[in-house]
Amino acid sequence: MALGKENFRINYYNTRIAKLQDGTKTISEYDWSGDAKTCKMGVVPNYIQQKVEDRINYFRVSAGVPPIYLDSQLNDWCQRAALVMESNNKLNHEIPKIWNCFSPEAAEAAKFSLLTQNATTTLAVTSFVADQTHPTLGNRRWMLYPFSMVWGHGSTKTKSVIWALDDSRTRDTLFYTANFIAWPYNGYVHKMFLFKKWSFSIYADMKDAQVTMMMNKVAIPLKLENAIEGYGLPTLVWTPELDVAKLKEGDKIDVTIKLKGNKTYYYSVKVFDYNPEKK
Repeated sequence: MALGKENFRINYYNTRIAKLQDGTKTISEYDWSGDAKTCKMGVVPNYIQQKVEDRINYFRVSAGVPPIYLDSQLNDWCQRAALVMESNNKLNHEIPKIWNCFSPEAAEAAKFSLLTQNATTTLAVTSFVADQTHPTLGNRRWMLYPFSMVWGHGSTKTKSVIWALDDSRTRDTLFYTANFIAWPYNGYVHKMFLFKKWSFSIYADMKDAQVTMMMNKVAIPLKLENAIEGYGLPTLVWTPELDVAKLKEGDKIDVTIKLKGNKTYYYSVKVFDYNPEKK
């Protein structure tokens, strides 16, 4: 558990966009330097891009997935896409040429990116993994897609674009027929990452899959979504009846996944609660 807490402190907590004190004023560590009216795209400083990359890799490595890196050219294209969406106050994977601030680079980035509003930089990363509004968890599935490696990121005042639909890592599909990717993952997990929907990904037939969850020898009721492919690996998605606020440090949730042919997978989510600001 101690290692899990230290990992959380270094690779998640330290990637937050902090509030800084300037005399009597409190300012954000990052404020967009662009202008939607004049199509000035602004820049995301390198140290903020590093925080975004580190937070992405916190989630990926925690789930047992290889890390990625942000590419400077893709960052530029994603910033152009974020500018277009900021200027038009809309999100769209297919940017019309008539939109304000349109550019071919922005249009290309929009096709291969995850899009969000009202969450930018590292907050956008967390929102994509949480993926609270999509039953298929398409955003989370791409965030944890094991064969991606080269990504990009751009953020404006209210819009964020992360190029995550990448397939440039050497594919080892055989590995992921035996090994799964789960969120929450097997091991020590901060309770804040027990999002509303849970997921389990593996190259296997998900039809008629069964999911059971137990805590303290008591079954946790859950609703299993229909398996829908087309977003990263084949993935099971379910919503447990779990009051995360009432969970205590040391609670353990055992998960069993049963697939066709009696293929069965077991893992345990061990809960910890930790605020680095509290000594």
